[in-house]
Amino acid sequence: MRSRLVAALSLAVLAGLLVPGSADAASRIQGIDTAKYQHDGGRAIDWAAVKRSGQRFAFIKATGHADRTDPWFARDWAAAGRAGMIRGAYHYADPSHSAVAQADAIVGVVGTTREANDLGIVLDLEDTGGLSPARLAQWAHSFLSRVESRTGRVPILYTYVSFWSGPMRNNRTFGAYPLWLARYGPQPAPLAGWDRWTFWQHTSSARVAGISGAVDHDVMCCSAGTLAALADGRSGPITALWRKLGGASGTLGLPLGPESAVPGGWGQAFERGYVATTKAHGTWAVLSPIWERYRSLSGAAGPLGVPVAAATQPVRGVVMQRFAGGTIVWSKVTGGQPITGAMLARWNKDGGVRSQEGLPTAARKGVSQQFLGGGLYATSSGVHLVPGAIRDRYEQLGGPSSVLGLPAKEARTVAGGRLVQFDLGALVELTVAGQTVVI
Repeated sequence: MRSRLVAALSLAVLAGLLVPGSADAASRIQGIDTAKYQHDGGRAIDWAAVKRSGQRFAFIKATGHADRTDPWFARDWAAAGRAGMIRGAYHYADPSHSAVAQADAIVGVVGTTREANDLGIVLDLEDTGGLSPARLAQWAHSFLSRVESRTGRVPILYTYVSFWSGPMRNNRTFGAYPLWLARYGPQPAPLAGWDRWTFWQHTSSARVAGISGAVDHDVMCCSAGTLAALADGRSGPITALWRKLGGASGTLGLPLGPESAVPGGWGQAFERGYVATTKAHGTWAVLSPIWERYRSLSGAAGPLGVPVAAATQPVRGVVMQRFAGGTIVWSKVTGGQPITGAMLARWNKDGGVRSQEGLPTAARKGVSQQFLGGGLYATSSGVHLVPGAIRDRYEQLGGPSSVLGLPAKEARTVAGGRLVQFDLGALVELTVAGQTVVI
C-alpha cells in the first residue's frame, strides 16, 4: 500500500503472488496510483501507453507528511492530463502536524480540481501520528473539511481495513466521502460508516505498459458514468445537496453520470434519486418512493419537468411532491400517480387528498383521471366529477366512448340518491334495501 503499510503485508503479497486482475477486479474499470517510486533511475512514465493499456484513472501523490511535495507530481499530473486520464491527487497524512496546514499545502500544489477529468483531492490516512482514535478522527475531519471548503469538491478518503478497525476504532462518521480502500486479496466488504467502497486498491505488484517496475493497481466500484460524474469538475447546488443528504453513503448514493441540462438549469441522476437545480425553482431532490414513478415518466425530460419543492412528509401514508408540470401523489395502496393541468387544478380546489375524489388511482387517460372516490373528466364546459358508484357504472359502459358521452354537469342530489347528467343521458345512484344500485 504505502511505505508504512508494506511491513504489515503478508509474504505472499510482498512476493507478488497475488497477481493483478483477480476474478473480483478484472471486469471492473481499471486504474493505477503512482508516486516517485515509479520513477526508478529518473525514468518518466509514458502516460499515453498507460492509457492505451486500458487504465482509465490515476491517483498521483502530490504531497506527504507536513510539508513535502512529490518531486514528480507536477510532471505526472500534466502528462496524465494530456493523455486523457481521469486523475486524482493524494496527500499522505502526518497527523502529528496541523491538518489545516496540510490541507492548504495540497490545495496550493494541486489547485481546486475544478477542471474536467479531475477527481476530488484524496486524504491518504494510514498513520496515527501518535493520536488517540478520537483525536485522529477529529484530525481527519479537519483536513477533509478544509479541502472541501477550499475547493468546493467532495474529497476522497484512502485507508486500509486493519487501520480502520484498529486505530480508527471503526469510526462511522466519514461515509459522506467516497472511500478508496486498500486490501490485497479478495474483494473487501465496506468499512464501518460506508455502504460500499468506491475505489479498491487490490495489489501493489501490477505491471502496466508505460511504467518501469511494479505499480499499485486499482478498480472502481461502479460504471463509467459514475467515474465521469466524480471527475466532471463541477461544484454547485447539486453537489451541495448531495453532500447534505449524506454524500457517497447517503440517501442518494453515488451519481450515475455527470450533470446534464434540463429546462432552466441542470439535473443529475443518482443511484437512489435525482436532483435538479434551476434559477426559477431552486434545488430539490426526488427520492423514493416518488423517484420510481418520476423516472418511469422520463424524469425532468418528461411531462412533469423539474421538481419545484421537496416531497411532503408522510401523512396517513400519503407522500406528495410538486413539479413544474404537475404533482405526484404516492400511497402504498395506489402507488405513485401523476396529476397535471386542469385535473390537478380541480383536485386541489376540491381539497386534494381530503376531497371527495381522494387519492388518484390511475394516470390521466384521454379526457379522464380516476381516483378512489370517482373520476374527473375534462369537457368543453370544464372538468366535472363523476362520483363513486356512478363512475364505476359509467366506466363499465365505456366511459367517454359510451352512448352517454361526457358528463355535462356536476352530480346533484335527487330523492333517495344522486344523479349525473351526461351529454346523451343520465345515471342515477340509489340505495335500495340497503344496497347501492345505479340505473
